[in-house]
Amino acid sequence: MVTGLPKLKESNEKCSNCMKGKQQKQSAPKKSSWRASAKLELVHSDICGPINPESNVKKRYFITFIDDLSRKTWIYFMNEKSDALTMFKRFKALVENESKQAIQCFRTDRG
Repeated sequence: MVTGLPKLKESNEKCSNCMKGKQQKQSAPKKSSWRASAKLELVHSDICGPINPESNVKKRYFITFIDDLSRKTWIYFMNEKSDALTMFKRFKALVENESKQAIQCFRTDRG
């Protein structure tokens, strides 16, 4: 036991700094709460690669396009990551011609 120190009185007061220090940040939601309600209202895309080993036709990358409502997926293979814009233009022309609707929102992870 320590000797020479004065006895401290226990306090039930709530210190504002102590309360702030005990606060916890709420975690971000795991799922998006919003889902598309129409075809092509939201399209997700991601680029993967370089793939090792290369495919039989020497493609090292691929890009996916996923319709949020239907979850229908399109995959395009590419030689280089820089071919992504060309593949997007092909995909956009294909789906907009087939459905007679325009893509409303395009979401990527800047891949």
